[in-house]
Amino acid sequence: MANKATKTAEPIKADDITKTGEKMTASAREFVKRSAASAKERAESLHEGTEKFNASLEDGMKTFVGGYVSVLGGIANATFANVDHALSTVEKLAVAQSVSEAVKIQGDYVRESANANYERAKVAAEATRDVVMSNTSMAREQLANMWPYGKKAA
Repeated sequence: MANKATKTAEPIKADDITKTGEKMTASAREFVKRSAASAKERAESLHEGTEKFNASLEDGMKTFVGGYVSVLGGIANATFANVDHALSTVEKLAVAQSVSEAVKIQGDYVRESANANYERAKVAAEATRDVVMSNTSMAREQLANMWPYGKKAA
């Protein structure tokens, strides 16, 4: 009878286990180093974007506050102009020679005052709209610039 050859596994050597463990440890270390470097790069990019966004937000707020102050100045000027116009009308009424002349002065006052206030309100609304539109588009652009993901190929 022929002897059947049985294949037996070679015993694992301690040296092989040590080498395999070292290779796995080195691979794990390399993976962790790459992951940490990638995370650090993303954090730096996000921080840089945030800094840019904050700077643009500050500029936008300066523009907004400047526009607000301008509107307040316009209101103060309009108030002064209305008071001045009313006092001038009072002076004219004081020297009116007849009731019909006083009615005409009063009618002129109402018409001129309404026209002037309409124009002032129109200018204020346009200025406000321009400031809001400028700040909104600036904020939208800066937010898009701040967000780093999706811009670079990995």
